[in-house]
Amino acid sequence: MTIISYAQNFEDVMLWRVLKDIENGFYIDVGANDPVIDSVTKLFYENGWRGINIEPLNSHYQDLVKDRPEDVNLRVAVGNTNGEIELWETDVRGWATASEEVIKKHQEEGHTGSKQTVPMLTLAEICEQYAKKDIHFLKIDVEGLEKSVLEGMDFFKYRPWVVVIEATLPDSTVETHAEWEPILTTSNFLNVYNDGLNRFYIPNERISLKAAFRYPPNVFDEYIKYNQLTSEFRAQQAENKLQQAENKLQQAENKLQQAENKAQQAEIRAIEVESRVQVLVKSTSWRITAPLRYTGDFIQKLKSISLRKSIKLLLRRAISSINSLPWLKRNILAILNRFPNLKLRVAHLTSNVLQTAPIRIKAIPEELVQLTPRARQIYGDLKVAIEHHKKGGL
Repeated sequence: MTIISYAQNFEDVMLWRVLKDIENGFYIDVGANDPVIDSVTKLFYENGWRGINIEPLNSHYQDLVKDRPEDVNLRVAVGNTNGEIELWETDVRGWATASEEVIKKHQEEGHTGSKQTVPMLTLAEICEQYAKKDIHFLKIDVEGLEKSVLEGMDFFKYRPWVVVIEATLPDSTVETHAEWEPILTTSNFLNVYNDGLNRFYIPNERISLKAAFRYPPNVFDEYIKYNQLTSEFRAQQAENKLQQAENKLQQAENKLQQAENKAQQAEIRAIEVESRVQVLVKSTSWRITAPLRYTGDFIQKLKSISLRKSIKLLLRRAISSINSLPWLKRNILAILNRFPNLKLRVAHLTSNVLQTAPIRIKAIPEELVQLTPRARQIYGDLKVAIEHHKKGGL
């Protein structure tokens, strides 16, 4: 089973290797700080363990209450007596301390903070009230007050299976265990592992656990760091968002292609309609009905002008249509030739009233007026032939 390591220096991986076979185990975390970030106990809580989280800073305490509702969460400091203590809270998470030496070091490095008074209990008193079963591990991280915490514990009465203590000065590799380790060794605890930041101890009666501390965390522990997991999660979220964006882009491209296809289809239909119109325009029926269409176009215009102007406008359009259709013009002239008086009136109307080019009507000699159009045509042909013969004779 792959586990998630939340601890700063894989402390939880080492503890899990030793204690993973225990169901519903119990822990005490002195200086619990954040319930998730750099937490040594988060892995165990997720796997059914419960315990005591001791944290004097209110912000971290409130987070512990929310994240660990089934744990005992205490907003107190731990020392060698019951009472109160003045705690210095700095601007760096995890550096809160009551050690004047540590406070001075941080201030010299440019860090600021403020002091607040908080309740203080001994670890023995806390165990008396809340530790009703075996303590499978005790973790202590109190930024320079380790000795005071150990002095307030009865290690002969309460025998944690594993004790993990931060053993260097804050933000330093300088070891500090020499001043407090004798408290453990004289209580029959044995140092079995050091990771550069912490020292691990087991009681002599649990010597069988020593073998589990032979090697540091490695591939066989099957763990993944929490920050790696969150990075992968964020990367997966980013990838999912990218995929969603690509899907939306593809949908937009599909819609654009559909619109282009529709536009192309509309263009094809327009070309087809235009071709049909061209065929229709060239057809006989289209030419025959041209005057009617022209008349229809002018109906609305005629409604808004005087009757005289309307008649002139209508006649202009009619004459224009007749002149543009030779076959129609010939038929009309053939009819007018049979009625000379009517023919003269039409010629007069088109030239004087409409002030436009009249229908071109060739004058007919008076002696030929009574003849039919066919007879006049024969007469004209004979006259042309005679003139041609005369010229040939010359």
